[in-house]
Amino acid sequence: MKYALLLAGLIAAISSFATNSTHLTAWNGSEYVPIFIKGVNLGVSVPGTFPGELAATSRDYKNWFEQIHEAGFNCIRLYTLHYPRFYDELKSYNEAHPQTPLYFFQGVWLEEEVPNYNHDLFFLTNYFHREMEENVGAVHGDIQIGQRFGKAYGSYTSDVSDWCVGYLMGREIYPEEVWNANASHPTFTQYNGAYLSIAGADPAEAWLVAQMDSLIQHEWNQYATMRPVSMSSWPTLDPLPHPVETHREEDSAQVDLSKVDISKAPAGLFVSYHAYPYYPDFISATPQYRSFSDQYGMNSYLGYLTDLKNHYPNLPLIIAEFGVPSSWGVAHYSASGMNHGGHTEEEQGVLGARMLHNIETAQCGGGIYFA
Repeated sequence: MKYALLLAGLIAAISSFATNSTHLTAWNGSEYVPIFIKGVNLGVSVPGTFPGELAATSRDYKNWFEQIHEAGFNCIRLYTLHYPRFYDELKSYNEAHPQTPLYFFQGVWLEEEVPNYNHDLFFLTNYFHREMEENVGAVHGDIQIGQRFGKAYGSYTSDVSDWCVGYLMGREIYPEEVWNANASHPTFTQYNGAYLSIAGADPAEAWLVAQMDSLIQHEWNQYATMRPVSMSSWPTLDPLPHPVETHREEDSAQVDLSKVDISKAPAGLFVSYHAYPYYPDFISATPQYRSFSDQYGMNSYLGYLTDLKNHYPNLPLIIAEFGVPSSWGVAHYSASGMNHGGHTEEEQGVLGARMLHNIETAQCGGGIYFA
């Protein structure tokens, strides 16, 4: 018992946040306590502007943080670097609310529109490393970024690392990016990093692990700390077989992070998926999934989440996007009635709560409501 406490204390000196097999955890001074993530994605589009303008003001952020807390969320997800005013306002908010701070996941965007991109992930390595260094520096309030078009910049001086629960890297990677990476680098089937390793992997998987390991190394070398990391994914790339899927491109590539060796990573690794009830079609069509139900009735979404978590028994699974739209039209129908549109705002709220309960029931570590 004393050894276990000593070990936990040593890990805490390295990271305020870590993982167990189901949850991200936070150090409370004597032990790591599980956090069930009730998150919301935070973009920076405001009416009358383009997303790339990053036009949210300090007052916008201040108001949003209050509303996010009042709505019951405990965490924010960023997809990319925001202007310094986000980090300034988050620090002010959390220092004013020390008992109920807002945690956040810092995103590290994986570029997709770069000159001569050949849809081979390895081509993006240098771009990705630059993003890592900028985002880690911003989290620690320790970077100056010159003016540029379409991306945040400025003087980042607010250290918000105390509330950064992890790095959620990348975006939804397309099957062709996986195919091309695997075909172009057939011998890159293992990676032995300082903190993360993988063997018997496809080249795309080994590349992703190398990128996460690089971020951990950079934060440790610069700031003598580390935190959990993940790589964004979606059902199109899950490692499960889906023979009923009629659109075969939705089951033609996979990325499996269950094979990652995290024994040298004290802060750990979590897996994250953007997962909705209505897409791809296999979520509604798979008989095994349709056998699941909740208090509202048949629920193939719960079936899919359960199957996905069963594939990752030793790593936390965070559903990094979920929700349903309140649009008039319906783009996709779901067997559970949680369709891609066609809901009133009241129904949207009820179904959002339903999905979060499903996420918890499936033993996932939490969910992040989309936008």
